[in-house]
Amino acid sequence: MSEAKTGNPTEPIVGTNATTRSIPWSIGLALFLLVGIIAVMGLRQHREFFHDDAYITLRYANQWQNGQGPVWNESERVEGYTSFLHLATLYSLQSLELTPETLARIVGVLSYLSIGIFIVGFSFRFHTTYLRIPLALVLMASIMTSFPLIAWSWGGLETSLYTFLLMVCIYLFTIWCSRQSNSKHLTLGILFGLTVMTRPEAVLFVAVSILALWAIHRSFKPSLILVLGFCLIYLPYFLWRWNYYGEPLPNTYYAKLGTPLYKRLQDGFYYLHTFVRTAPWLPLVAIGCWLYTLFKQPDRRTAAWYSLSAHCLIGVIYIVWTGGDHMPAYRFWTPLLPVFTLLIAYTLFPIDPEGNSDDSKSLSLTPAMVMVSLLLSLSFLQFLSADERMLNARQADPAGATGKKIGTYISTHFPDDSLIATNSAGAVAFFAPQKQFIDMLGLNDRQIAKRENVPMLTYWQQFPGHSKGDGRYVISREPDYIILGPAQGTVGKIENKNRQNLVWFLSDQEIVEQTDFLQRYELKQVQIHDTLTFTYYQRKQSH
Repeated sequence: MSEAKTGNPTEPIVGTNATTRSIPWSIGLALFLLVGIIAVMGLRQHREFFHDDAYITLRYANQWQNGQGPVWNESERVEGYTSFLHLATLYSLQSLELTPETLARIVGVLSYLSIGIFIVGFSFRFHTTYLRIPLALVLMASIMTSFPLIAWSWGGLETSLYTFLLMVCIYLFTIWCSRQSNSKHLTLGILFGLTVMTRPEAVLFVAVSILALWAIHRSFKPSLILVLGFCLIYLPYFLWRWNYYGEPLPNTYYAKLGTPLYKRLQDGFYYLHTFVRTAPWLPLVAIGCWLYTLFKQPDRRTAAWYSLSAHCLIGVIYIVWTGGDHMPAYRFWTPLLPVFTLLIAYTLFPIDPEGNSDDSKSLSLTPAMVMVSLLLSLSFLQFLSADERMLNARQADPAGATGKKIGTYISTHFPDDSLIATNSAGAVAFFAPQKQFIDMLGLNDRQIAKRENVPMLTYWQQFPGHSKGDGRYVISREPDYIILGPAQGTVGKIENKNRQNLVWFLSDQEIVEQTDFLQRYELKQVQIHDTLTFTYYQRKQSH
């Protein structure tokens, strides 16, 4: 009998055992090193990025820390943030006495590193020895080298935290969905509850999981146990939120869905195809692998594979339906990157829920090593990308950088009891914490967010989250100061609505169209420094 047949039964029968063991470790070590090089270079390249919208959540956290509760304006209970778990994390970390921006970056980078740790745990805990290193390499070469994920780890928002939690939920669901285990289904429900507290749209993945469990087991029990775990975490939070803010849905939901459906779909498909044609083209690789499994690998088309496909599909449909996102680095696509990657892994490996597939004992590593090499080669091309969304993530957000200077000036020179109307709800408001603000885009204003039959008057209304406004309402509140247009303000002119090179929104247009606006408000301009002029309107004392 040959040595190969009498060896350790857990080793694959491919040549000698020495060769089998040495090839994965030697090649694997070199490939892990390449993953690390790309990741470190990517982190360095995007280290200046910090988005203006992150300051919205930071203002809520500061108000909460100061005893006002999670509000944007004192005594105004409006839920203008999206991620409660992210907000609560930032609030709990303020005792570290670091700058708020640093805390937000720490949460983002730790979430990014947690993804890497989870990849190792997932690969080594649930799969046979022969598959562990190749599987970990495929996942890391796709996810840890992703520049959108890396950029948003620095960007200050909840994107990397949400990506981590959603990845954990879907990967564990893939492993556990076929098992008759009440504890595992309960755990999945708890994890999904935390994920929905991070981004509300994650409830779509919960719904898919509930239906998948029923389809797999032909019993409502597993689904009900998952729902129980979900409710243990999410229901108390939901009831508190509804009682505190008076609304079942976040104010951001109403503010961002004012765009007509046809326009949202047009923007959503544009958002999809620009992402698909951007390096490293991970969705295209995933689609190719999915099609190969669909037509050539009947043994891999398990219940878990079908549920994974459904999770992927519902995520894509939702993003297109909402119209995508205006921010850099494909923020909405980032959480789906691990889902795309697992579809690739299904084509390469027999990912068996019990971790003891007999197929793995004779599986050639060549396709996996070729795929890892391909993924790393495509990842290197990210450094050469000319995509505007990715290039914008290599620098500080201009709105945040300018808003910081304007907010600091307002904090110093405007009276503390001032009411200020602005479109820039991030840094401008954060760096003037003693002031009250009117968010003219409606994220933090219930009246504007819920406006119906919104007219589309300006070019900039077409961008997701920027369609709402209400000039008459803003004037009716008699703000002491009005900042039209961008963070630094601009001179109000009716013809601004046709300009594409000037940030100009619905509230701005409706304000300047009011015949008595210039009778009630006086134009002011202040030179902050050589390259920045602050333009605003101050209410006249006679009114």
